[in-house]
Amino acid sequence: FYVFIVKTKELESLSQRYQAQAAELAAAKAKANVTENQVEALRREGEAKRLAFSAALLESGSVNHGPFNTHTTMVFRHVTTNIGNAYSPSTGLFTAPVRGVYHFEFHIYGHGSSTEPTSALLIKNGVQIFATYEKQTSGGQKTCNGVTLMLNIGDVFVRLPANSWVHDNQDHHTTFSGHLLFTM
Repeated sequence: FYVFIVKTKELESLSQRYQAQAAELAAAKAKANVTENQVEALRREGEAKRLAFSAALLESGSVNHGPFNTHTTMVFRHVTTNIGNAYSPSTGLFTAPVRGVYHFEFHIYGHGSSTEPTSALLIKNGVQIFATYEKQTSGGQKTCNGVTLMLNIGDVFVRLPANSWVHDNQDHHTTFSGHLLFTM
């Protein structure tokens, strides 16, 4: 009988230790799930912070683009960098996927003309932000501009103003670039 009581007490002690260990294991699993979720959130945030693109107007060849009688979105098709895929070479739009501060530059090249300037406009969500403009009667001409913008989710693109023109060739003189500086 005494052995039975001792064994029962040992069994109860083992059962309590087992329950305590099971509770510890459940708590460790819960912490692991929280940590895994935090790591995944940091990974997604880190991916969103990696945004940069650079593109030239033409894939190949040589062309004068414009003049047109209306404003025209410039579609930069020769993409050299598009980390984060926020720039679309089929539409010419950069769509900010996260709220943050971005920097953009656009470089425009053209040949002299007595009638039409070489110019372009940087547009943010339908509003002109900055412009470039150059008008010489002969020779090559290059004009550029850059800006740092606070963007919510939205679009930025370069527009060719009506009655303006640009030139590009295999040397990729006419370009549009941008990158995320930091999220907000």
